Amino acid sequence: MVSTSNNSISLQFQDIPRIAGETICGTVDLNLAQEDHIQALRIKWRGAIVTRIRAYDDRRNRNSTIPHRETIPLIHADQLIWTRGSSFPEPGSHVLSCPFQFKLPENLPPSFECHAYHRSGTISYSLEVVGERGLFRFNRRIYQVFSVLPAASQDQVLVAESLRQGWDGQWADVKAEERLRQGIWGGYSHAYFTISLPSVPSIPVYTPIPFSIRITTETKALTRSERPEDKYGKPLFPVPPTEVTITLCRSAEVRVRRMLQFTLRRHVQDTFTLQAHEPQVVIHEPEWVPKDDKDKGIWRREVHLTFELLFPFAPTSNTKTIDWMYLLKFLAPFPGIGNNLYIQMPIHLSPASGCPPPPIGAAGLSSSTYADNAPAGPPPAMFDLPPSYWAGEEHDWDDEKK
Repeated sequence: MVSTSNNSISLQFQDIPRIAGETICGTVDLNLAQEDHIQALRIKWRGAIVTRIRAYDDRRNRNSTIPHRETIPLIHADQLIWTRGSSFPEPGSHVLSCPFQFKLPENLPPSFECHAYHRSGTISYSLEVVGERGLFRFNRRIYQVFSVLPAASQDQVLVAESLRQGWDGQWADVKAEERLRQGIWGGYSHAYFTISLPSVPSIPVYTPIPFSIRITTETKALTRSERPEDKYGKPLFPVPPTEVTITLCRSAEVRVRRMLQFTLRRHVQDTFTLQAHEPQVVIHEPEWVPKDDKDKGIWRREVHLTFELLFPFAPTSNTKTIDWMYLLKFLAPFPGIGNNLYIQMPIHLSPASGCPPPPIGAAGLSSSTYADNAPAGPPPAMFDLPPSYWAGEEHDWDDEKK
């Protein structure tokens, strides 16, 4: 629970991601002892998709650009929670607590923000507490930005729970292989790259996902008397790496409808480096594999890595003016030019938490927000949201004026 204040009013509000369709609770405390002339308390709920594209003006000068913006409202509601004389503090207290509840629409897209040169897209949500002070006085205001996730279906919740408890279902394999050569001349070696992950329709966010990687290498053809190490004790090329680089690439398209039948489109690419959680590495002993030619054969070596990945990002979504998708990339490094092995796979990120039940008891006092979801407790905060989202730069703050 966070507390934000402005003179005589303060907001008590849980600073956690919210689920579409959830009933949000909180309280606004009004200190009447300060004689701040507050006549009414109102909460303004806002949510919108905002896209911006700056495009060259073909009709005038190719060197000049014109900003284009489109806003699609998602939430626009005002809620009156108190008027002077409607209720009073408890005896002996000067602070009046005004509880509130607000039910989010059920089909909200997730909070999101991307930006690049001359283009940006934001899906943002906020509330504004307004203490109305009448004519000739500036109103008191408190601003609070919050994040929203779509509600997971029952099947998605079950998949997420199965992964949390330890996956015992089917696995899917993605494979790659490559011929490698240490220098310009000489025979070719081989490397095989296999990634195994749970065979699920989509990957739930905020959920540990197990991965298994096998990297197998085969030396160029050798005689049986040659060892898997050179005369200096250095393993022969190619040695299977014990670490891989994992990146998540997000491709977003932002759109602004310029005229009735003309839409500006731009793309924004973002890359996130993922850290493997609790990696385990098993290095197998070299294995001699004879070939058809007399005393010829190869040394086969293998490294097996197991770890978990977490995806705390906005679920894959399509909206009227912003779409985004993800590509997961693995790189197994080998010495030499052009010898690295790559595997990339498109992944669909899905929500992991169902919509919580309505709160029990008075508004703002219930702690059962996520009581019916496994595991209990809210999902962690989305760290892919940049500071500009939390600064409320795209929020329609009613910052007038009085």
